[in-house]
Order: sequence, then C-alpha cells, then structure tokens
Amino acid sequence: MSLAKRVAAQTRPAINVLRAIGSFGPAYRATAPSGPVPQPQRLPPLWLAIATLIGAWCLTFELIRFVGLVRSDPAATDFRLFYLAAQVGEKWGWSHMYDPDKLQALSLAFGPAAGPIVPSYTYDNPPLLAFFIAPLTTMPLTAAFVLWTVINIAASVAAWWLASPGIGFARVTILLCTLALWPTVFSLERGQPVLVTYALAIGCWWMAARHREVEAGVLLALATAIKPQDVALLPVVLLLGGFPRAAAYWLAATAVLAALFAVVIGATGIGTYLAVLEWAASGPGFTATPLIEPFGPQASLLVGEGIVLLAAIVGIWRQRRSWNVIFAIGLLATLVCSIHIHEYDYVGVAIAAWLVLREPVSLAEKAWLAVGVLCAQGPAISIRIPIVLWQPIWLVMLTFRDVFTAGGHKPSPLTWRHR
Repeated sequence: MSLAKRVAAQTRPAINVLRAIGSFGPAYRATAPSGPVPQPQRLPPLWLAIATLIGAWCLTFELIRFVGLVRSDPAATDFRLFYLAAQVGEKWGWSHMYDPDKLQALSLAFGPAAGPIVPSYTYDNPPLLAFFIAPLTTMPLTAAFVLWTVINIAASVAAWWLASPGIGFARVTILLCTLALWPTVFSLERGQPVLVTYALAIGCWWMAARHREVEAGVLLALATAIKPQDVALLPVVLLLGGFPRAAAYWLAATAVLAALFAVVIGATGIGTYLAVLEWAASGPGFTATPLIEPFGPQASLLVGEGIVLLAAIVGIWRQRRSWNVIFAIGLLATLVCSIHIHEYDYVGVAIAAWLVLREPVSLAEKAWLAVGVLCAQGPAISIRIPIVLWQPIWLVMLTFRDVFTAGGHKPSPLTWRHR
C-alpha cells in the first residue's frame, strides 16, 4: 500500500469526528462499528392507548371523588352495615348481629345524618362477612372503610393477575378499564364485598383448571358464604365442566360453614336472620321486575328465570370443552336470572369478559363486548335497560359461539407487548 493511501486510511476516523462536530451530531456514530441499525421501540396500537388513557383518567376522577366521600360522610355507605353488625356481635353476642334495633342503637353514634335501619338498608348478608369485618372495628369507621377498600382493590388485582387476557401493555389496559367501569366504582364507593367475592370465584376457576379440586371447592364455598347471589350457578359449572369432586367439596365446605354459623349465632340468631330476610324482601325494589309480564309479575319472573337457567345449562353443556367459556356463562347467567341484583353486581360481567377474551373471539363478539362496556355505564345515570337487554343476548352468543368463530378465524385481540 502506498504511503498516501495509508495516511488517508489513518486520518479518515478523525475527519469523520470533525464532520460530526461540525454538524452537531454525536461523534460516536462516526466511529461506531458497522452492524444492524437498532429499530425504534414500537408503540401500542392507537385503540389500546386510547382505552388506557380513558381508564387512567376515569380512575383519577374517581380517586378524587372517593377522597371527598371519605372526608364528608363515610357512614353513608353499605360498609357501615357490615361494621355495625360486627360491633353488635362483639358487644351483645353474635346471635344479635341481625337485630335491627341494636343496629340502629349503635348507628346513632354516627350522628343524625346516618341513614336509619330500614328494610332496604339493614344487614342481611351471611354471617361470614361480619366475621371478616370484625377485626376492622378496632379502628374508626373512616380508617376501617379505607382499609376495606384497599382489601377489595387488592383482591381485584389478584383476580386480574390470574385471569386477565392478553400480554404486556394490554393486561394493564384491562386492569385500568375494569377498575374504571361504573359497577366496580360503585362497589368501592358503597364498600360492598363484590370484588372479594369474584376474586374467590376466580381462585376457584384457577384451581380447578389445575385439577386442585379441593381448593377450588373451598374457595367457591367462601364466595358463596359472602354473596351467594353472585355465584349461585358456579357449582353447576363445576359439575358439568368435568370437576365433580370440586362440586362435592363445595357442597361439603358449604355445609360445614352453615353448621359453624348455626353454632355461633344460635337458634335466636337464625330466627332473626330469617325474619330480617323476609323483612328486607318486603321493601320496594328488592325483587327484580320482569320487562314483560304475560303471566303476572311473580309468575313471569319465575318463568323467565327458568328459561335463563335452562339456556345456561345448554350453553355450559355445548361449550364444556372450554373451561373459560363455561365459567363465564355461569357468572353471566347467575346475574341474568338473579331476583335480587344491584348495579355493583355487574362486576361479574367484566370478569366473564376476561375469561372469554382468553379464547379466540370473532369480530362480532368483540363488537358486542364493546357495546357491553357502554351498557355497563348506563346505571351510573339510572339507565339499566341497556345492560338488562345486553346480557341475555351475550348469553345466547356464548351458547352458540362456535357459529361466530366458525371457519378457523382465531384472532388474538390483546397480544400487544412492548418490544
């Protein structure tokens, strides 16, 4: 090699550095070794980013609203009833935990603004909930309510961790949007144990899928002992879904809990409990009202529930090869045929959607789920008809979902991962 070529080769890096400096570019690029150019990090799909932003914004608004609720009047919640029932049990004995007079006597400590004990506002849950709340009565109502809210959110996050569809950023979106839905928000504002109940139900689903049927049955029994109206059909799902031992353990654990409750509250407590249930049922709005009444209110309600129950059994049997789908059918059908349901119970619809989205879903199913998100917000402005009509249609779609996913179309809608 000639002297001129050797000098040019040795001075080329320095010339590149000077050029970089002169152009305000990073000098290391001029001398960096050749190789593949690193690709820019991918952003999530626009629709996913928008959903996440909306969920985060709604949660921020709800946090401000919740802080205002706690500061103004934490006694104006359903949690006060659970707190009072636990206090009555600790003060006068658990046999008196359902006594409306004793609940009212302790309620006076929260001032005249606290709502009176009436048929629509009295403690009528099974005893287990008051037992759970009892340790929280060592602190003031406000602190106990905040801690109970944290427990419910933690239960929801645990359920999300086990059952949420998708991967990566999509799972975060699912969590934010679920917490931002009105049924979830309302359950937290009222201090209801809905999120704990569904977390136990998801624990049952998770354990059964791994053939740990003892744990599955026990977890479902605990959920039943807190809010039985939210999980009433899940034992049928266990039985028809190929987990008869789990169903048997649920029955045994439920019987044990019932016997324990009977021993703790005694004959007096049982009698008061049954009387309170009858008293609560006499209140307006306790029993669901059918949209159409061809046989009269009561008969039409029973006929409608029978039809829904039959449809659910058919759906569970037709989809029995998909554990996710039949568990979702059980959750959904329980809500559809329940005679006593509140806005916060619709959290079960979101949990059912999680499980369905773990499976391949068609465009029609995704579109109907998107409509369901809007319908679930309706009760926030006292519009319940859309969600009431939406649920049975989705039940039919789940029952015959093989028609919607025919032709081998198996999209995976929630698989975005940050790379």
